Amino acid sequence: MSLYKQLISWILVILFLFTLTVTASHFFSQRDQIAAQAYTRLNYELLSVEITLTPFIGEQDSQQIADLVDQFFTSQDWQHLRLNLFVTKERIEKQRPPSLQGVPSWFISLNLFEPLTKSNTINNGWERLASLSITADQIPLYRQLWQSTIQSLTVTLVCLITGLMLLLLVLKQKLKPLDSIVNRAKDLSSNQFGAPIPLPETYELGIIVKTINHLSTQLESNFKAQASEAAKLREQVYRDGVSGMGNRNFFISQLNSWLTKSAKGGLALVKTSLIDDCYRNQGFEKGDQLVKNIAIGLNEGIIYSDITLSRLSYDEFALLAPGISAEKLKIIGETMLTVIDELQPEHAKATPHAAHVGLLLNSQSSSSSTLLSQLDNALSKAALTPQLPIAFIDEASTQIALGKQQWKSLLLKAIDNDLFSYHFQPVANDKNGIYHHEVFSAIKTRGDVYTASQFLGAIEDLAIGSLFDRHIVAQLINRLNADHQLGPLAINITNSSISDPAFIRWLSQILEKNQSLSSRLFFELPEASFVRHPDATSLLCSAIRFYKFRFGVDNYGRHFKSLDYLKEFRPDYVKIDFAYTHQLNDQNKSALLSSISRTAHSLNIMTIATRVETETQLERLSELFVSGFQGFIIERFNTRARVDTHSGDVN
Repeated sequence: MSLYKQLISWILVILFLFTLTVTASHFFSQRDQIAAQAYTRLNYELLSVEITLTPFIGEQDSQQIADLVDQFFTSQDWQHLRLNLFVTKERIEKQRPPSLQGVPSWFISLNLFEPLTKSNTINNGWERLASLSITADQIPLYRQLWQSTIQSLTVTLVCLITGLMLLLLVLKQKLKPLDSIVNRAKDLSSNQFGAPIPLPETYELGIIVKTINHLSTQLESNFKAQASEAAKLREQVYRDGVSGMGNRNFFISQLNSWLTKSAKGGLALVKTSLIDDCYRNQGFEKGDQLVKNIAIGLNEGIIYSDITLSRLSYDEFALLAPGISAEKLKIIGETMLTVIDELQPEHAKATPHAAHVGLLLNSQSSSSSTLLSQLDNALSKAALTPQLPIAFIDEASTQIALGKQQWKSLLLKAIDNDLFSYHFQPVANDKNGIYHHEVFSAIKTRGDVYTASQFLGAIEDLAIGSLFDRHIVAQLINRLNADHQLGPLAINITNSSISDPAFIRWLSQILEKNQSLSSRLFFELPEASFVRHPDATSLLCSAIRFYKFRFGVDNYGRHFKSLDYLKEFRPDYVKIDFAYTHQLNDQNKSALLSSISRTAHSLNIMTIATRVETETQLERLSELFVSGFQGFIIERFNTRARVDTHSGDVN
């Protein structure tokens, strides 16, 4: 219960007790006053009757006595009258039935008034003539007390309600700064910072507000410094200082990561003599500017999604494009050549070309050193044809390669006939519990198995990722509804689905119908969608959040200047890119991993390391602000734990 509600509750209790005490005191005082007035009045009425009747009793005029008694009894609030005449031995007695009009019966049953009876003897000198007894009617007393009580309660309640309303308004106004303090404290707990809270007039609250504002400013400065430190460390390890692109270390790490996933895609390497000429002839400033212009031209000219561009050496730029086709790779090569040619000086444009490009299409497992060697060979081959300095090498596998339309047909067939198989890889948290299982899908047909990494590139090119995602999401929701022990499951969403408004509407509808699964179903979005398509990603994340489901970021840390989106989107977890989680013996890379993990950790975002293969790697990662783990070693531990549990059940 809030402080405001507690204060109101206690004030209500105190006011109620006070009002009850005052009302009760007034009630009993009023009762005693009415009773005293009734007693005095009865004495007076008895004396009046006695004085009036004495002459007629002495004359023994029975008819006149009876008429006077009737007259008196009719005009007074008496319940009973009895007159005994001693000489004639006559008795005159009058009785009035009680009338409860104007007063509730339960109020009369409280017996608030004692019976009021007054008796006296009528004498004529020393002679006793008669005895007179009068009992007052109590109903008028109750009626008078009831009406007085109603009036008193009405006035009291009106005053109480009016005073309480004024008190509520004053309290709400005075405690308004406290609401701002509470809301700011909640924001600070989730590392959300805002404008300083205005200082209130109350001295004590003013001190608290000053402290909260100071803490907020300090925490915001610390967070920005931490994010800046992470960015600087990442730039030192993985960023080229002149071009702003990734450096050789970054490219090789992305290359290794790609090779462990699918190894299907293309690489391009462009080498130009313009850079060396510019440095030698025009100086370092012009040379650096040329490198920046080349980087800008390549980033703007190559529009394909999910590519990695890096400055590989002094005069070489490399590109990695997972899942790309040979035709598109050749177009990229031509674009790279055009970008360099457009930057040639006017006097040199008569020469054929100022750069040469090597292209390599890979479709089988290999190593980064082997692929770079083959790429160098392609580059050397391109240098031999200056008129068209582009060389293409296709390192095709022995498997039959499928075209994009063939992949589309296979995908549609798999959806129609439900040819998908699923593998659930566990993600463990730092408490040795299972946080969720990531879903890896594959198509099984005629004895062949096609993993998602093989056909996702074609799906993205054809912009039909939403068909694939809709089927996977629907199938897994059905499984979760059928098996309440299954989950939580994490489903990867393709880039094309994230940019598809129809998919977002469809997902919103299916999440609305299955809100009971909110704790058992997660969604993973690639970091590229947060960086390159923030508007569409925001719509999707809002829909997921609205129905209390959770989402995470895949390939966290892959893109430079990408940490700012964490504060805006607030994912539940991030999966650190493989480039940061291997080679942990390298001090620079360990420091960088710790820094980007700490940035997420400071926002209460769980950090998960992927491809954890050994116990040594697991122990080392635990020391670097990593709170979740996924990979072969975790899967092995989880399988062993299930076997041990099953054995225990059997025994």
